[in-house]
Formats: sequence, C-alpha cells, structure tokens
Amino acid sequence: MKLFNLKETYSGDIVPRSTEVTYCGVSIFRDACYQLVSAFLITYITFAGVLGTGDSYLAQMSVINIIMIVCLIWDGINDPIMGWIIEKVHFKSGKYKPWILIGALGNTVVVLTLFLARPTGWGFVALFGVFYFLWDLVWTINDIAYWSMLPSLTRDEKIRNRITSVMQICISIGVFAVYGAVPMLVRAGHQAHDYGVIAIVVTLLFLLSQIALVFVCKEHKRDEQIEKQEQKDASFKDMFILLKKNVPFRKNMIAILLNYLGGGVLVGFAVYYFYLMYGYGSNGGGTIQFIFTIMYAIGTLIAQVAYPFLSKILNRKKLTLIGTISFTVGYAAMFLLGFPLFTNSPIATGNLIFLLYLCGIIIFFGQGIHAVLIIIQMQSTIEYNEWKFGERKESIASSVRALIAKFGSAIQRLLIYLTLTLSGLYAITTEISNIEYMSNAKEGIFGQMNTEQIAEYINSNIIQGIHNWQFVVLAIGMIIIPAILMLISAIIAYRFEIDENSYSKILSDLKARENHI
Repeated sequence: MKLFNLKETYSGDIVPRSTEVTYCGVSIFRDACYQLVSAFLITYITFAGVLGTGDSYLAQMSVINIIMIVCLIWDGINDPIMGWIIEKVHFKSGKYKPWILIGALGNTVVVLTLFLARPTGWGFVALFGVFYFLWDLVWTINDIAYWSMLPSLTRDEKIRNRITSVMQICISIGVFAVYGAVPMLVRAGHQAHDYGVIAIVVTLLFLLSQIALVFVCKEHKRDEQIEKQEQKDASFKDMFILLKKNVPFRKNMIAILLNYLGGGVLVGFAVYYFYLMYGYGSNGGGTIQFIFTIMYAIGTLIAQVAYPFLSKILNRKKLTLIGTISFTVGYAAMFLLGFPLFTNSPIATGNLIFLLYLCGIIIFFGQGIHAVLIIIQMQSTIEYNEWKFGERKESIASSVRALIAKFGSAIQRLLIYLTLTLSGLYAITTEISNIEYMSNAKEGIFGQMNTEQIAEYINSNIIQGIHNWQFVVLAIGMIIIPAILMLISAIIAYRFEIDENSYSKILSDLKARENHI
C-alpha cells in the first residue's frame, strides 16, 4: 500500500482503507478548528477585554453581531459559487483535494490573526470585519470540497452508512474536544492569552490533518467523457434547478436547515449559560460546562456508534421517532431543572447537578440520531437525481447543504444576540469584559488580583445581581425555540420519500443502465 497518493485514484464501490480512515479521521481537526471560530470567537470578544467599555462596548458588540450575520449570509451565497467552481475547474491532482489544501492554508493564516492580533476598541472591530469575511471565504473553499468528496467515494449504502457514521463520530470528537477544553483552560483574568495559545494548537493540527488528507487519500476515478460534459454543462443556476426539480432534496434541505439552527442553539448559549448560572471562570461554570460537554459527547457518540446497528433492525421512520422522543424529553427536562423557574436557583444544582448532565445525554442522543439520518438522506438524493435526471451534481448538492448551514448559523447568531439583549445579560458581560481588560493591562486593583480573586469578585458583585426573569428569557431562546425547530425538522425527515426499498430500486436501475451502456 502506497503511503502517498497525491494523484492516485480507485474504481468500484470498495473504498481503500487508507482513504476511508484518513478522510473520516481528519474531520476531528477540521471541526475542532471550525468550532473554535464559530462558537468561541464571539465568546473571546465578549469576555476577553478587547472591546471598549460602557456604551462603547454595547455599540461595538452590536456592530460585531451585524458583521457576523452579514458575513454568514454572504458565506451562504458564496457556497454555491464554490460548488460551481469545483464542478468547473479540475486539477491533475484531483477534483477535490487541491481545493481542500488551498482552503486549509488560508484558514490557518486567518484564524491565527483573529485570535492573536489585538488592537482594542473600534480598531479590533475593523480587524474583525476584514478577517471574519476572509475566514468565511477560505473556510468555504475547504468545506465545500471536503463534503463534495463524500458522496463520490461509494454508492454502496452499507459502506456509505459506515463512512458517514464514523465521520460523524470524528466530527463529534473534534467538537467535544473544543467545547470541553476551552472552558477548562481559559482562566479568569487571562482570557486573551489563553485563547491565543488554544488557537495556535488547534489551527496547526487542522493544517497538518488537511495536508495528510491531500497526500494519503485517493479520489474515485471519474469517467473523462462524463467529466468533460459535466464541466461544460456546469452552471451557477444549477443550485436553483436542483432545488426546484429534486423534491426530496429540497425537503431534506429544509430539515437540515432547521436541524442546524435548532441543534446548535443550545451549545451556542453554553458559555453564557454556565458562566452566568453557575459561576464565572474555569473553576465555576467552566467545570460544569466541561462535564456537560462529556455528557454531550457520550449521548452523541452512543447515537452515532449505535446508528449502523440500529439501521439493520429498524427502518428510518422508527429511528426518526426514537431520536425525536429522546431530544424532546431532554429539552423539557432541562427547561424545568436547569433554570430558576420556581425558586431563586435551578433544581439541578449542588448534589442534584447530575440531573443537568442526564438531560444532556438524552438531548444529544436524540439529536445525534437525527443528524446522521438527515445526512444519509441527503446523500441518497444525489443518486435519486442521477436516476431521474441523469446527473449527480455532488458539489452543487454539497454547496447547498453548506449554504443552508450558514443561513442557519446567521439566524442562530441573531437569536442569541436578541436573547442576550432582551434579557439584559449583555450589560452583565460588559462589566466582566471591563475587568478582563484591566487585568490584561495590569491596571487598577484588578491588575493586581490573581485568577481566583477575579472570579470571586465577578461572581459576588456582578453575577449575583442577575434577576430570575432574565434567566427565563434565556431559557426561551436557549431551550423552547430550539425544541420547536427540531420537532419540525424531525417531522419533515419522518415523511422523507426515499426509504430503504425505493433507494435499493434506484441503485438497481442505475447499475442496469451502466451494464447496458
């Protein structure tokens, strides 16, 4: 077995072992890097003291949130453009791998700049506006190429289910590593420094993993005649044509949009929730978030590991019901147990904190089942498109998925911003950011305090002043709205037209056509 396969290809539905392992494994570092930016860049900006104070802080946070939303919408529009480019422009070293490497190199430079360059106040806002836009661009190049490569690896449903499940497990490991490690490693009074160190480690691991993919993985051999025709026929309007004529694909995209939006809101609120509900700093809410992240990992990994086995004995509709019941019960329990609805503190605190962790396992098990299911459904719509219309369009389909993900992230960012603004919790983070700024600059009394003293001061003098109604508003945005969105997504997935039997018929017809040719 050759170690370096820069230009090597393979035929048939059996994916080379080195390709399968490498392709799935590198997603650990891809999604770790993505989550560092998508989930923790705004947290870094909120708490690390890189903005101004008072009204200046609130104005700068508003501009930053607007920039994020606009960039995410642009990024969604940019996704199908990149999908069209991939269909149109091929390299000798592959259709997907060169773009993966180009995006990885650009991403490394941009992410390091976002976390290491530290002008303050409006200077930081200006830098953020430029480099967040660039991050959207370079990540799109890498992301569209990576996901477009997945459906091209094999048509065999069992192998595809296995690869998708393993990839989802690896993605989850990357997400969990970042969500668990960051709250534990970032210390009160040292947020700017600690985020910088984390960014260097995560970004370099990401770059090395992408280089490994390019040199180790083989792409599937493509028919040159078909490829030339696809390149000739590829058009930007293909995305709209695909959405219009491929009804199962369109419906599944709506389910994916709602899943990205609903499933990501809870973790998007996580740092705010744990810091403000259970105490600021790595020794307070940070520790509880770390344990909750382990429960997140356990629930999701159980779902992803179990899915291939469950799919052998249960059809997709039954799996959809299992996932739906699980995350619905989990959301309801967390709403009742994790917020101060009846007393001045939540039921899940002190010796009863394990109840919060149990909620996490139940929620993320259900969401894990649902996430694998709709990704597999999306891949089956590509064969459906080939069966009915004579063309696969993997890159276009993957770009639509990415567009949907970015639109979901934009709406998610808006929901989080509105919830924190309407609840008045941004006023709390303003005070915390001021203290972090003075600690970083070694100014005033906070410049002389250690980590434990700063955390104690913030918890006693700032967080204790939060009212119960503010947490109720947080609960609506963090629990109630996501639960409703996830339920709608599950209903759409339950009614998906391409079941196991119809998919087998599609594959049988496609093989018959190939043999006839």
